Amino acid sequence: MPQPLLLAQQACSFFLARLEAETVRLKGLTFPGHDIGPRKWINLVAGLISSGRAFLDESRSETDPGTARRKLQEAEDIGERAYKLLAEVSGTDATQIPHEIIAPFHSWIRDLKIDNTTFFRAAHLSNYELWTVPEPKMRTKPSPTFSKALADIAWPVLIVAVPARAMDMLPHFAVVAHELGHAIHHLIKPDLKLAENERRACEARIEARLQANGTPFGQEEQLRLTEITDNWIEEIKADAVGHILVGPAYFFALCGFLELALRTYGIAETHPPSQLRRQLLMQELASGSSSFSDVFLRRTQVALSDDLNSPNIPACPHGDDLFSELLDQYSVTEAAICTELIPYIASLGPIVFAAARSHLQETCPDLIYTSDKLDYDLGDPLTMLSYLVPPIESNDGAAPKPLGLASILNIGWAALLTRLDQIPDKGGDPSKLDARRSDQLHQLLLKAVELSEASRLWSSPT
Repeated sequence: MPQPLLLAQQACSFFLARLEAETVRLKGLTFPGHDIGPRKWINLVAGLISSGRAFLDESRSETDPGTARRKLQEAEDIGERAYKLLAEVSGTDATQIPHEIIAPFHSWIRDLKIDNTTFFRAAHLSNYELWTVPEPKMRTKPSPTFSKALADIAWPVLIVAVPARAMDMLPHFAVVAHELGHAIHHLIKPDLKLAENERRACEARIEARLQANGTPFGQEEQLRLTEITDNWIEEIKADAVGHILVGPAYFFALCGFLELALRTYGIAETHPPSQLRRQLLMQELASGSSSFSDVFLRRTQVALSDDLNSPNIPACPHGDDLFSELLDQYSVTEAAICTELIPYIASLGPIVFAAARSHLQETCPDLIYTSDKLDYDLGDPLTMLSYLVPPIESNDGAAPKPLGLASILNIGWAALLTRLDQIPDKGGDPSKLDARRSDQLHQLLLKAVELSEASRLWSSPT
């Protein structure tokens, strides 16, 4: 009868072989926009498997049973680790994410000076999220293949998670600008001293509420306040980046997404209320002498209201009512902080947006979407889209220029919200008329992104 150690070695060998076969299969997939991020990740996993194989070989050649078992255990642990890392590339292939949008997204990443290796993955989850994956550490000497793959990646890896299939309407992908905002939030430095009085008033309200409920406002509670405040400010920073990069399209995408997927107050330790985020975005859209709101109304004859495409996002209660509801899911400290933090964050909003604009103006001024751009985009390009002509180039200048992704997203949202009934329909089930037209619009916008990107590559000097 074979010895248990031999059987375990055989099982580990089979496991590693299956993992190797899976990496070979994944390498054969087509990734959207020929994205190299997933391939670098698969190379890393393949290198990890080779490290596991080396330990297995050492286990087999080892004469001391105890050392052989330890070597085998290391090989097994590495195999398990490789299997878990493979999960990160699930949903990254071109059948899950629209092929056309990846190259423009990577242009945003490059212009924002995000140097990390970044890739996109989709899942049947109603969520957009940025995941940061730190560099893996080996407890023992790695294989040369793993070391090479590790060095080929700019750590930490950023993975942008997006909804798949049912929720992958192109206009909604404006939310990606928000996720990229999370990647650069630490570079946006608002002057919080400008709202010092509001901060002190916030702390006084929290302390009073805690004392009324028999809880001190000590060091631990103050640390929790700092953590939640930082989380909320980071979300407003990311909203600001989304707004500055894509203008009204981000407002529509965020609110439309919240309407479809998250009809809650949105308030949590990590996020300020959805109503507050929407309010701050509306303030920015309406600011200036020729605001986005002014342009949108003039071009579409539709007023830009805060609930234009999100009437079912519930209004967040205030004061004691909110505090009482939050006590059902949070501690007294967290409920008090989330309740009383809202006015302070509201006062910080314009300060954060200004700081984000200052950073982007210095880093990538050409990426900023302006009301002048919206004015052009909602003119002839929007009209032509109604005739099924995808918007590809801007003729607003001496020579035609490819339209940017932000322009196409705004044209798409304007068509979706104000011109959908003008999209021709080939007929069919009357109950699915809007769905057919929306899908046709989605396909036109994808073609616009593809052709504008091709035009940009064709006209580039290199």
